[in-house]
Amino acid sequence: MKIVSSSDFHGRLPEINEQFDLFLIAGDICPVENHGTKFQDEWVHCEFTEWINSLPFNTPWSKVVMVPGNHDFIFRKYSKKDCEEIENKCNGRLKILIHESYEFEYPVSDGMDSLKIFGTPYCSVFGRWAFMIPDEELEEKFSEIPEDTDILISHDSPNRFGLGDITQGRWKNTGTGNRVLYDHIKRVHPKLFVCGHFHSGNHDLVCDDGIFMANVSYIDESYEPYWPVFEIEYNEENRRMIVK
Repeated sequence: MKIVSSSDFHGRLPEINEQFDLFLIAGDICPVENHGTKFQDEWVHCEFTEWINSLPFNTPWSKVVMVPGNHDFIFRKYSKKDCEEIENKCNGRLKILIHESYEFEYPVSDGMDSLKIFGTPYCSVFGRWAFMIPDEELEEKFSEIPEDTDILISHDSPNRFGLGDITQGRWKNTGTGNRVLYDHIKRVHPKLFVCGHFHSGNHDLVCDDGIFMANVSYIDESYEPYWPVFEIEYNEENRRMIVK
């Protein structure tokens, strides 16, 4: 199974040419130039859904699974029904996760198997952006992530392995990252964890006690496309991630 992952488009939707089975998006999809919810709502319903429908899905069961990020204010207003409307415009190819789980089902030789994916948009507080809550509330929220999660998608980056560091621009060499998040990544112990938020964080695939982790941001600190879309293989037979 081919898994691709990216995040922090800020309106600059990447061109995807190769077929994939599962596409994980870790938030901040909306354009950075306009944070108005009316604008974002129209953009999500038009440009974003058109882009989803143009992607090279490998099979009928291939899917995009996404969480919103701190720039995606409109998703704070969306109800479950609103999200379902967007998913339907994408012909069922998109699943929006706002702190919830989803069972991604796929065929195997003797029937069907699945990967349990949990996605959360919640971040540490800095400024007045969407989905930012104090550490005490983050502890409560992240405690809700099930321990049988196979893939964890978070917009925020943990404070480990440089995933939440800033290595470009005016804030270069600033150590950042979410302390509470890392503790719960270790508790849940997913097979794969992807995040974004800090555009110039470590983009190498890190393996921490069997957990593969990566910052998959697409743009740099100047909001220009910089990093390639992340690719990884998943072996269905032994349920292991394989580094590409």
